[in-house]
Amino acid sequence: MEMLDWKSIGSLLATLLFLRSAIRDILPPQLHHYLNLIFSHLLSAVHPNVSILIEEFDSSYNNELFDAAQSYLSSRCFSSASVIRLSKPKNSRNLTFSMDANQKLIDSFNGVTVRWTFRCIERKSGSGYAGFVRSQDHRFFELSFHRKHKDVIHKDYLPHVMEQAELIKLKNRERRLYTNRSAEDDGRLWSAVPFNHPSTFDAIAIDPSLKEDIKADLTKFVNRREYYSRVGRAWKRGYLLYGPPGTGKTSLIAAIANFLEFDVYDLELTAVTSNSQLRKLLISTSSKSVIVVEDIDCTLDLSERKKSSAEEEAENPPPPPQEEERNNRRGRRRQSGLSGSYSTVSLSGVLNFVDGLWSSCGGERLIVFTTNHVEKLDPALLRPGRMDRKIHLSFCEVEAFKALARNYLCVACEEGEEGLMREVEELLPKAKMTPADVAEVFMGCDDDAEMGMRKVVEEMKRRVGVCEMEALIKTECV
Repeated sequence: MEMLDWKSIGSLLATLLFLRSAIRDILPPQLHHYLNLIFSHLLSAVHPNVSILIEEFDSSYNNELFDAAQSYLSSRCFSSASVIRLSKPKNSRNLTFSMDANQKLIDSFNGVTVRWTFRCIERKSGSGYAGFVRSQDHRFFELSFHRKHKDVIHKDYLPHVMEQAELIKLKNRERRLYTNRSAEDDGRLWSAVPFNHPSTFDAIAIDPSLKEDIKADLTKFVNRREYYSRVGRAWKRGYLLYGPPGTGKTSLIAAIANFLEFDVYDLELTAVTSNSQLRKLLISTSSKSVIVVEDIDCTLDLSERKKSSAEEEAENPPPPPQEEERNNRRGRRRQSGLSGSYSTVSLSGVLNFVDGLWSSCGGERLIVFTTNHVEKLDPALLRPGRMDRKIHLSFCEVEAFKALARNYLCVACEEGEEGLMREVEELLPKAKMTPADVAEVFMGCDDDAEMGMRKVVEEMKRRVGVCEMEALIKTECV
């Protein structure tokens, strides 16, 4: 009886195959297409869901959408999935959760419910070393949803996943401090260490109104991507910090990087040998970064070009040919920072680095130059579009002094306070002490606030006396 049943099933299948071939041959193509549509609608009614497969690799390259889905789901799987994996990736500040194989997660977006499933299938591929068969996991996410929500998933949900994943990566990543390499070993232009500078806008000692102005400017900059695109400008901004040594230029750079949560690229121009290498360094920086060139006036000759060549030659007669060549070699070695190497970095190369065509490669960059002598810089470097903000950091003022006293001595210096604070307010404008000078005095008295205040007042009196003596000597000489 069982054999008859199998024979009957075989006959039925053969009949169905015959009918299928007959329908294809007899029915006109239009009717055949119409029947296929009816059959598809019947299947849709039975199985209304569709699935999108997001594989880990796309043509042997990493699939960015897979990485985005993994980051997006990491913040949701802890409360939804029954089995999760826990890890701490390199260069990440936080722990990362991920789904285990065949785990499911329900997500909701604008009233649309979707189901995520993580699949992991072992595949055997080729022969490995000594004839062993290698196994490789085929990993992918399966995104399932009702077919009527196709447009919402394609136009809204998947871009939402990419955007949220980018924000999650930005918050979790360990920020880095990069410096350019003197030699391109392994093709790498930058070397990096973790960026853990403690400076913040709450801690730096600058005028409170200037501090708030800088924060507002930075916030406005990072929120204007569409604006920069609309007006046809590269999404970057240039800052020039200038003032005497010890006024907090480096601390302000670190505070800016911490405020924006950007990486920092510390560009050492003396280690750059040519304009082309300078361009390579620029395009190898990432978005959301602060590119810093400190003491720009000391690294290259970027002085103002006012004198004509005839005037310069009249004032400075050329040396003998042999001495001139020897001086050129010394200057090139000084500029490049490498013994015997030849540097052709020019002012034109620096200007193109700041505001040329290559500066538009990437986005959301802040370029910061510092100098102690702004008068030595060429006006072409200072024009708007290259240096959009020029921030003068000068000697310590009263509000900055109060901030230093709060940070170092935990003293609340209210205006008009009896005693030492009144002396500080009187002496500080004459003493010309930088925030670094004041901080150095405070650091030696962190366990005795009153002693710290007395010592800083004594130092101010000493400096005022020196300034008065120097002024008297100059007057007598005149």
